[in-house]
Amino acid sequence: MEPTVIFEDTDLLVLNKPAGLVVHEGAGHTGATVADWLKQYLPKSPLAAERYGLLHRLDKDTSGLLLVAKTLVAFKHLKKLFHDHQIDKHYLALVHGRLTPERGMINIPLARNLVKRTQFEPTATGRKAETEYQVKQYYAQSTYLLALPKTGRTHQIRVHFKSIGHPIVGDKVYGRNDALSRQFLHAFKLSFVDWLGKSRTFESPLSIDLTNYLHELKK
Repeated sequence: MEPTVIFEDTDLLVLNKPAGLVVHEGAGHTGATVADWLKQYLPKSPLAAERYGLLHRLDKDTSGLLLVAKTLVAFKHLKKLFHDHQIDKHYLALVHGRLTPERGMINIPLARNLVKRTQFEPTATGRKAETEYQVKQYYAQSTYLLALPKTGRTHQIRVHFKSIGHPIVGDKVYGRNDALSRQFLHAFKLSFVDWLGKSRTFESPLSIDLTNYLHELKK
């Protein structure tokens, strides 16, 4: 299981991460990671000490786009953009139930669960977290939507939709047991202004397993 290259130039590498692949080592994880793959793909990277230029992460069972810097200039610029929430992130998701209204903003602070340390939960004393959403299509028992996180908290999209009563389909931590083997969440598009002042947008089509799942819902 490996990421695929969406785009590459002298400064930037854009990857599509498959579901099931961990971005980098963490507590309780063993096995291959995107960072391991980058070590082989970019053996002379000047950013070896910075996880070979990885700028952000996706949950293991979330598929989609990852940005990787290949030069220090790109790394510093993009790291600041992520810090300042100046990279537009678009996710495709399927949630349980009929979500209304068709457009909205979820503004619920999040913090790490004090008992289950790998999980997060809504709390008034947590860090600010905002997720905008736009409904794309309704199904009999679910809603297909575009999620646009304005902040970058761990598990933000998953916890936010659970907190309003519409957990993501297939999410075994924050949702329920479903026929889908992993959470229906895909990092579809990233947009930003690069270090030369050029607007950049990268897209990754919905992965085949999620596309097939939607097709089955239409029957």
